[in-house]
Amino acid sequence: YTFRKAGNMTNSMTAQVYGCIRDADYTKALELLEAKLGEFPRSRSLLSLIAYCAYHNQEYARASEFYETLTELCPKSEEYHVYNVQSLLRSGSFLDASRAAASAAMTSTSHSYRLRLLQAHAEMDQGMLAAITTTLSHRSEDDHETMVALATLDFREGRYAKAMEKYKTAGQMLGCDQPMLTYYIALCHYRLSEFDASLELIDEVIDDLKENDTDQHNCESFLVEALNLKAAILYTTNHTDAAKGIMAQFKENLDTVTIHNDAIVNIEKDPSVGIQKIEFLLSNHPFPQETLGNLLTLYNRHGQDHLAAEVFETNKHLAQELLPPDLYAYFDAVVTSLSRPDDAIVLLETQTARHATNVRGAMKGISEATIAVSIRSATTNKPIASARSSIDVARKGNRDLEPPMEKNDDLLNCFMPALCLQAKLYWDKREYSRAEQVLQDHADFCRGHDAWLNNMGHVMFSQQKFEASIEHYEHLMERHVDLLNVPAVTLANLCVAYVLVGRNEDAEDLIKAVEKDEDQRAALGRGKVRVHSCIINLCIGSLYCQKKNFAFGIDRICKSMEPFKENICQDTWFYVKRSFLAFALMIANQSVPIKDDFLRDIIYFFGKAEAHGKHILIASASVPATVASEGRQLKKIFMKFCA
Repeated sequence: YTFRKAGNMTNSMTAQVYGCIRDADYTKALELLEAKLGEFPRSRSLLSLIAYCAYHNQEYARASEFYETLTELCPKSEEYHVYNVQSLLRSGSFLDASRAAASAAMTSTSHSYRLRLLQAHAEMDQGMLAAITTTLSHRSEDDHETMVALATLDFREGRYAKAMEKYKTAGQMLGCDQPMLTYYIALCHYRLSEFDASLELIDEVIDDLKENDTDQHNCESFLVEALNLKAAILYTTNHTDAAKGIMAQFKENLDTVTIHNDAIVNIEKDPSVGIQKIEFLLSNHPFPQETLGNLLTLYNRHGQDHLAAEVFETNKHLAQELLPPDLYAYFDAVVTSLSRPDDAIVLLETQTARHATNVRGAMKGISEATIAVSIRSATTNKPIASARSSIDVARKGNRDLEPPMEKNDDLLNCFMPALCLQAKLYWDKREYSRAEQVLQDHADFCRGHDAWLNNMGHVMFSQQKFEASIEHYEHLMERHVDLLNVPAVTLANLCVAYVLVGRNEDAEDLIKAVEKDEDQRAALGRGKVRVHSCIINLCIGSLYCQKKNFAFGIDRICKSMEPFKENICQDTWFYVKRSFLAFALMIANQSVPIKDDFLRDIIYFFGKAEAHGKHILIASASVPATVASEGRQLKKIFMKFCA
């Protein structure tokens, strides 16, 4: 942009403005330029510079206003139409951008190709996928930018393999490596669950960006995207600590994707904080497309089904667009279960029947692939390892078995939530034998899944079939190298089951193993210190309370919470308050004697709960509540017994 010879500004002021632009001090440049705007409101050079500075200062809506004025002043200047559409896109005004691009493209002679691409971009952001093909029909597929746009359309519609091929073709058209295209290809591999290939490519992109300093602003922005993808790959492949290390590199000016990924990766550290971040994103458009599904899943996982139902119903139009059909059907059943559980069971029966057919079909594919591998190995005199099942063979890493195995895993992961919810609804009705039957009906292909083993163990435990529950819990425990990856309540129930069948030594050995693993994790600075062993001791203390041995049970519960600051959380508090409420009921009914010293210790305990639980929300509370508020209520109850 240059000034006309109209005397709009002095030479010294011109030099000062361009000095600010050179130093990327666009705020100061805008102050200087706008001071002259009152004198020369129709100056093309002045308006151009203001629009330019506003755009680079990320004030896109403001830039668009000036570029629109420039298109009126200079209707034949096609560059201003392009810059106006770009500004509208950046500001999130996608509808205005698509309209402006379409209008300008009709009269443009040299920039119509660029305007059509911008129009397609705006339509993409509005979800107008059907319109994009028509918009791009005016352009040749021999153009690499058109090929990228068509690839992005395939990606948005879930055709990841086709999208990847088009991105590769665009790279061949350019004749050189482009980090952006490599990133897109890595993203396609990620969506196809080809995580090793995705990670290899994204590492190349990150290395290239760190070495490239030609455009620092764009490189930094793109590097954020690349690091986010790497964190997602690591998190998905259970390298959680490595994913946390990636997210820890982001300190400020976080974009929505980074906020989303940081919340998910660190969700176990403090679920309430993570959920609040996802809630914030959902209320501020635009947000990552995974936001709604992840928020509903987190609500569901932490016992906040009423909140999940409220958000699902409020955002049903978004849910239909953003959620995969299976996930949408699942949350539809969750909503129905809150008011009409019997109707929800019928919905879930239909879902599980459909899923079961698909999973059995995938298992047949694994068997056929295994037979083909065996025949080929015999033909080539190449030995094949013995395995217990088709799935075991696939786990050996034979590439021919990877596609059917991945398909089976995906289908099974879609199936399990509906099956477990169906069993839970019978559980809530205390129809434990029906819950057991629901799970047992699909044991032929579910018995190797963690969720199935865990739920079957719980169902057996609730029916006091302790030997059977031990079998399922132990099988689940054997599947995990890290004992602390097994749910704490599962290990707690296993210890209790050991005690109830007279296997006290096994219970003690398990507690020691958990404590040892927690000590090792604490030494490495990973996670809370004693949550698993705390919950185990809480459950054992609860067991003694159920047997009316409150003195021993309550004492064990109180001691299990030390150090209080480390162990107090939603999960541990659930078992604490349940036992104390049962104890309070027994005292109120005058069923047990209680000493004053014991009561004072209990009141002191709740004082600590009140002090340390101010920011810990109660997940299943119908009204907002914290550990501190519930601790205060329990403290008042037991203080009455002192009177």
